[in-house]
Amino acid sequence: MRLSLRFLAALAALWCAAPVAAQDLSCERGDREVRSLRFVGNREYSAAVLASTVATLPSTLPGVPLVGTRRCLDPVEFARDIRRLETLYRRRGYPDVRVDTVVRVVRPAVIDIEFQIAEGEPMRVSAFAIRGIERDEALGTAARDFPLRTGLLFDRSALEAGRDTLVRRLRNLGWPQAEALLAYTTDVRARTADVEVTVVPGARARVGRIAIAVDTSLGARTVSDATIRRTMALRSGDWYSVRRIIDAQRNLYQTDAFQRVELQPDSVQPPGDTIVNLTARLVVGDRFAARGGVGWATLDCFRAQGSLTDRDFLPYAQRLELTARVSKIGLGAPLDGADDFCQGQARSDPYSRTLNYYTSMTLRQPVRADQARVPSLTVFSSTLSEFKAYLRRTPIGGVLSLSDPFARRPSPRTPSTLSYQLELGRTEAEPAFFCAVFNACDNDLRSFLQRNNRLAAVEFSLSRERLNDAVRPTGGTIVRATLRHASTWIGSDATQQFNRASGDVSWYRQVAGATITAHVRAGLVQGLGTGSGFAGFIPPQERLYAGGPTTVRGFRQNELGPAVYIVSDFTTETVNGVTYFRADRRAVTERVVPTGGNTLVVGNLEAQWASPVLPRLLQLAAFADAGRLWNRGGSALRADGPVVKITPGLGVRVASPFGAVRIDFGYNPYELPAGAAYFNARPQGGVAPLYCVSPGNTLAVTPAAADGQLAAQAAGGCPATYRPVRRTGFFRRLNPSIWIGQAF
Repeated sequence: MRLSLRFLAALAALWCAAPVAAQDLSCERGDREVRSLRFVGNREYSAAVLASTVATLPSTLPGVPLVGTRRCLDPVEFARDIRRLETLYRRRGYPDVRVDTVVRVVRPAVIDIEFQIAEGEPMRVSAFAIRGIERDEALGTAARDFPLRTGLLFDRSALEAGRDTLVRRLRNLGWPQAEALLAYTTDVRARTADVEVTVVPGARARVGRIAIAVDTSLGARTVSDATIRRTMALRSGDWYSVRRIIDAQRNLYQTDAFQRVELQPDSVQPPGDTIVNLTARLVVGDRFAARGGVGWATLDCFRAQGSLTDRDFLPYAQRLELTARVSKIGLGAPLDGADDFCQGQARSDPYSRTLNYYTSMTLRQPVRADQARVPSLTVFSSTLSEFKAYLRRTPIGGVLSLSDPFARRPSPRTPSTLSYQLELGRTEAEPAFFCAVFNACDNDLRSFLQRNNRLAAVEFSLSRERLNDAVRPTGGTIVRATLRHASTWIGSDATQQFNRASGDVSWYRQVAGATITAHVRAGLVQGLGTGSGFAGFIPPQERLYAGGPTTVRGFRQNELGPAVYIVSDFTTETVNGVTYFRADRRAVTERVVPTGGNTLVVGNLEAQWASPVLPRLLQLAAFADAGRLWNRGGSALRADGPVVKITPGLGVRVASPFGAVRIDFGYNPYELPAGAAYFNARPQGGVAPLYCVSPGNTLAVTPAAADGQLAAQAAGGCPATYRPVRRTGFFRRLNPSIWIGQAF
């Protein structure tokens, strides 16, 4: 409460003082640059609050060219800053405050500024009373926690804020004409104030008749009166409440069935009237809405999306939403043939050769402002890929979700969702992936793992946002957490069982003119598969991956952590009459196959500041990302090298209507991790053999007995002894990435 009162006082001082927005702190020839700004003698307010009150600001990162922003002294605003600070303190209860300034010359045209504040003795409340609340218990409830009490500072901002809160509460409890009158007397010598608040509630009223007037000039009416009344959740006989009337309007707006909604009393309530009649005036909107868009992305090449919404599909205004998304256009069959327009990373991904799509049909109930546990049902079909990792085909699936399942009322700032997902699909991956991760090296076992399986999962997700700006935050936090469970108890196949938990936290702060972003992400997956060869099995699409523009930017997409390699050639070695297939570091690496892991920790630290050129459009950024992705439980696949990989980098942020376009260059000083190496031989008789060719492997090979036959390799683990040639040169170690919106 104390911090809130100080914030309100700062706002009041800004309101009373001259507008700060008109200041001109840009530097021209002859101006003096403000290197630093200090406050001395302040006890009641922190330096951060005082700095937000004055117009004079110091340069950011002074002395650093092309990075910091120079700010110079405006003599007119500097003189007004004294009055701003004095007004702030006097409204807070310090009538004798005095503000002086000291300007120190650091060097020609560069100064330090110090505001010296003598707060003086505070004025305190010696007597406080709230009159007019004795006749009704609800009046006393509305006056609870009034921010002014005997013995506290005589803070006029807090007094006015308390009055406004009291009136708002009364008008939400049934007193539509409630007012609160303020009166106070001060004794300057004694430093005391007597304060009195008089409540004039008027007559308490209930909602009477609610009339509905629908304007159909812009479209045919489809929503019945009964549905409108049910959606408003406001009934005759309820106590009059401004908040509930506003909620009723919001409920109607959220159906998207109306272009305009007004819910107002029929006329000014006469004194003593205990009934307030309301009229809802509605303008019918379009029943159908269609949207579409096309774009281009680094890993998706060309992509397109579209949606069609029926806002009154069922009699109670339930919405039907049809959605379709397509990506890999130009690369993926059957819409391939435009490889030259696609980025090199996408061309190197084998799963981008298949068109990715997602189509869904969602039936959603209109959301009311006072309603939690809102259900929705989605039926979908999709083919989606993860870069270089897998391709997931889902011919049919469905999701039943419930918003805020454990809340009595919806929580707009901390929403949660409970969902049940049931789908039939299969996950395709490189043979080397299944051989290295699941020891499934023969065709029959790989085919079994890649057959259509039934996946049933229960998921609970929770988020909490406290941001000062949703598009370009400079202060606040974001917290997200997700729990996911799949087992035979809820309908999943025996091989599709797991527990998965993930979460991330982001902090945004403004420090010395720069926005500091800190972010931590963690994830954990436990396989619950049963049966021979499937103990602890984690489906490929549920494994954790890292690397790319939203995790550790020094690594390419999904390439942080364990990996296996597909090489283009190998040598045949014979030792003591035994033949082996082995590749050395000179072998050409055709593909890196990320295998993911079951444990992930990622941390990011980033600083952003305005560019000296086009500061409203461009921001510069410096960052350091750190992460580790590994397999618990003695898995043969482990990430080598340092336990935690750290990659620094620089970036540019370009403002756009869709959010900031992030262009980053992360520096990766590490060698590629050691991993198992495999060679995909040409199919013979419909069989495509997979040979382990890791250096030093001891899997004996029986050469082909005749032409047209295949060499046979002994079964066994493929050692992670192959390491590709290290990338050399500074620029070859830079990993560029592009992202739109907040990455964390």
